Amino acid sequence: MDYSNIIEPKRLTNMQEMEVHVTGPDDANRLFIYTGMAEVELCGGLPHPRWSLEIVCFPVGRSYKCENGEKIIKIVSTASLAGSRTDGVASFAGWQIFGAAGEFDEEDCKVRMNIAAGARDTQAFLEQISFQVNVLAKVNE
Repeated sequence: MDYSNIIEPKRLTNMQEMEVHVTGPDDANRLFIYTGMAEVELCGGLPHPRWSLEIVCFPVGRSYKCENGEKIIKIVSTASLAGSRTDGVASFAGWQIFGAAGEFDEEDCKVRMNIAAGARDTQAFLEQISFQVNVLAKVNE
C-alpha cells in the first residue's frame, strides 16, 4: 500500500467527548462519543482537473489499558465536508469524503480516525472536515 498520501490534520478543533455507561453486548460497559473538526488543506491533483486522495489520520479519545483487560467492542464513525474554498478560477471544483473508518491501534491502545478525502481542481481546497466516532468498549471501573 502506498502511504505517501497519509497526512495528519493541522489541528483538531471543537473537540467534544461524551462517556455513557451502558450494559451492552460482549461485556461492554461504556459508549464514548467523540466529535470535532479536523483542519486540513487538501487540493486537487495534476494533471488538471484530477481528484486528489488523501488519508487524514489522527488518534481520538482515551488510551485503553489493554494489558488490564480493557477492550474495544465496536467502532462506528462518520465524516463530512465542513469547509472549502477556491482560489482564482476553479473551473472543475469539487470536494468529497470518500470514506471514514475508526480503527483500534493495538500498539498504543488508542482509537485512530481515518478519513479518505479529496478535492478536484488545483484551485479547489478542502479546509475542514467534521467527524464523529462512537466507541463501544469494556473498561475497568
